[in-house]
Amino acid sequence: MTLKNRKEILARLIEIPKQGKRAFWSREMMFLKKLEERYSLEFLQIVTFPKKYDSLAYLVSEALKETMDKKWKNFNFKVDFSKYDVHNIGEKSGKDYISDNNKPKNTKDLFK
Repeated sequence: MTLKNRKEILARLIEIPKQGKRAFWSREMMFLKKLEERYSLEFLQIVTFPKKYDSLAYLVSEALKETMDKKWKNFNFKVDFSKYDVHNIGEKSGKDYISDNNKPKNTKDLFK
């Protein structure tokens, strides 16, 4: 994976500071490589969180390890179709249900 892609991953997951970028990038790349050892880089490209963190140290720590493991399992989940019967429901028959609540909401909708 190129450096540009790693920087895009970091920019998506964490807040990049305005000052002190040299130490920031070296520290965060170290954390990203630790995450790459645990999870795949493809997974790290798509994983999302509700907010951007200050550092990847949160994701490496034990506090979010369980959350990351759940997301990793969901990412790698494959359905075993051999356990389930395949049902062919055939062709469609009858008309679609049309709701009785199709009244126009305002006069503009009435004259469309």
